Amino acid sequence: MAHLVPVALAAVLAGGVDLFPVRAAWLHWTGSDRAPDIMYGYSWNPSAVRGHERGIVTLAASAVCLKAGVATAAAAEGVAGIAPVHVGAIFILGSLPWTALHLTIAWFNWPKALVPPHRRGESGSVTEWWRQRAARDKGRGPDGR
Repeated sequence: MAHLVPVALAAVLAGGVDLFPVRAAWLHWTGSDRAPDIMYGYSWNPSAVRGHERGIVTLAASAVCLKAGVATAAAAEGVAGIAPVHVGAIFILGSLPWTALHLTIAWFNWPKALVPPHRRGESGSVTEWWRQRAARDKGRGPDGR
């Protein structure tokens, strides 16, 4: 039983880390002015940042599933019956679909049911890019000039 103390502490810390995305998801869903602005270092493109803010609900669910898989792996170490395959299944069946949904929301603003209600009318970042490219290319000849 004493060997589970570090595991329990790690699970509590991991749960504390999950409070930020879950709180951010709630504030974005309710349209609160206190919702944190989410800035990703790889993109300062405003449409991409808005896309990730729209998809924060699914990103938070992905983070929770990931932490559940890690906590299960830590608790199951040395326990008969739970293998790394089971932990991998928790990750694949839990976290990856939520991550894929996050990307579809960020890029295409779909499925609308998982987008915060006040942001469902926005277009996705890929859709905005297509529209900007079409507007830029409008009037150009077939050779691109």
